[in-house]
Amino acid sequence: MNTFNAYAASSVLLFSIPAFYLLASPRKRATKPPPKEGESPRRGWREYIDEMRIFIPVLIPKDEAMRRKIVFSYIIVLVCLVADRLLKLASPILLRQIVVMLASDDPTMRLPWVEVVLFVLCERVFSRFTWSVSSHYRSTVSTDVADVFKLTLYNKLLNQSAEYHENVKSGSVWETVSTAGRSAIHYFSYLVLQQLPVAFDVLLGVGTCWMVFDKTLALSMLGVIVAYMWISISMEQTDNKDVQTYYTLYRNALDIGHDTLQNWQTVSYFNRLEYERSRFSEAVSQRTNAWRNLGRPLSRTKITKNVLGCLGVGGVCLLGCYQIRYSSGNAGDFAMLFQFWTALFEPIEDLAGILTGADQFLAENQKCIEILKLEPKVKDREDAEYFKPGDSTIEFNNVNFSYNDQREVVKDVSFKVEGGTTLAIVGETGGGKSTMLKLLCRAYDVTGGSIKIDGQDIRSVRLASLREHISVVPQTIGVFNVSILENLRYANLEATKEQVEDACRAAALHNRIMSFPNGYDEKVGEKGVKLSGGELQRLAIARALLRKAQIVLFDEATSNLDAETEGRIQDYLRKWYKGRTVIVVAHRLATVANADLIIAFKDGVIVEAGRHDDLVSKQGYFFRLWEKQRLAWEPSKNKKDAPEEKEQQTEEGQT
Repeated sequence: MNTFNAYAASSVLLFSIPAFYLLASPRKRATKPPPKEGESPRRGWREYIDEMRIFIPVLIPKDEAMRRKIVFSYIIVLVCLVADRLLKLASPILLRQIVVMLASDDPTMRLPWVEVVLFVLCERVFSRFTWSVSSHYRSTVSTDVADVFKLTLYNKLLNQSAEYHENVKSGSVWETVSTAGRSAIHYFSYLVLQQLPVAFDVLLGVGTCWMVFDKTLALSMLGVIVAYMWISISMEQTDNKDVQTYYTLYRNALDIGHDTLQNWQTVSYFNRLEYERSRFSEAVSQRTNAWRNLGRPLSRTKITKNVLGCLGVGGVCLLGCYQIRYSSGNAGDFAMLFQFWTALFEPIEDLAGILTGADQFLAENQKCIEILKLEPKVKDREDAEYFKPGDSTIEFNNVNFSYNDQREVVKDVSFKVEGGTTLAIVGETGGGKSTMLKLLCRAYDVTGGSIKIDGQDIRSVRLASLREHISVVPQTIGVFNVSILENLRYANLEATKEQVEDACRAAALHNRIMSFPNGYDEKVGEKGVKLSGGELQRLAIARALLRKAQIVLFDEATSNLDAETEGRIQDYLRKWYKGRTVIVVAHRLATVANADLIIAFKDGVIVEAGRHDDLVSKQGYFFRLWEKQRLAWEPSKNKKDAPEEKEQQTEEGQT
């Protein structure tokens, strides 16, 4: 037995020498210098758990029916998992018995028909059946959870305020939503259903070897497993920075491709097709190189691990051979040992890469994590009440606002719009006029002061109930790539075809729509590219008419229309305004001459306020804007009376 113990020690040493060499190597990560400023530090187990905890509420949804369905599927999968583990235990034992019976010299020994049938059933029939059932329910869970995951991310994004959507790159974000849940479910299924049971396999295998052989072989097996895990984890952890670099470049390539296709018309107009091809090709090349840089060390590590694994498996098998040869064992014992050991080592190899998988999973799902952590800047208060409509009187009280807490766009602005009246806001480009409308809709919240409608601070009412009473014609018209009818009904989902047509007649759009091959069923194209700027504005006006809201906001609503069309629409709108509170942002001052109140806005402050005639008679800021536009409209007079100012008037007349 001393010889056996010596051989056992030498066999374990055979595995330990290269292991010690690798651990002591200067390449080992334990002696790697701390990360420089800006680099990602090495994650520990606690960091991994903290990062992954955010996925748990998504993997276990709040919906009771969905949760019951998922829990039932999990139970079936776990039952199949236990059955599979028992089959893995039974197969080596049956194989041992078959070999013993076949190798026996006893002439009365029967052929192991029963054992062979049971062995085949365990290896090929029962195991395949449990795998099929488990796969079916895993697929069911994966599909359900992926749907919940997508909806969770989608709702998170929809609930964000304008600040987020105006700064985000939509290409990579939408790719995140469309593929959401796939990698998360795959990784967590891999972790829970394949990796954690390996601990049970190890105990089962070591315990069986202890009973069949002795503690020396069992402890040698356990020692090899622990050493292999330790070495593999030390070697295989990739640099967080390398993984994050790859996925950053991956998302960058997505964004470039998405932006190019979204702006194909601009690319075409400026003849930049080759430039965009080159830019996208470079982005893809950088991503590919990053993947290769990430994969090379992992490939070398995998080769080294395979060598170490062979040494470990071979060492334990040699120990088993020695014990069988010089003790009371038989060939069946070796067959059982070999099947146990080879079946056990494959999942151990996978388990050793658990941290590398976690690194890659977290880097791949970084956008998911960011979205799940998002909190909207504009949201309902806990005590928010439903908006109670009145006569739609609007009050701005000492309102201040700045984007990103930097330059103030609105400075201590106060005014009141009586219900049922029209307010016009005029002034220079970039003065903060459109921002006032965004604040009224709570696209942003004021940074100082308050905005009240019918005496209610808009921050104290539910956001959805507030916006239900406001209709907006924005400066940039947003449409969906669906039919004209669907785009019009977006303002009022219950609107009839007749109501839609009446609104389009009021917006001088009906005849134009009927000239299209498919009429109201004509698709508008991506971003409405099949419609002209004037047609888009008329569509937006018709949409506002269908909304039937008591508060209506127009932001340069007729800037792209010809004078005749604009005049017809303005005539109708003046009748439609009755009983509604209307705020109009305009550069063409003639379009707001009939407003009940005009506010002249400059550099975020109100410089003048009053009716049109009063402001003109004051000959102040509004008068100067009016005169510049009037002179620009009368080129003959402009040429005769003010030739030296022509260039300046033409330029400033765009204001």
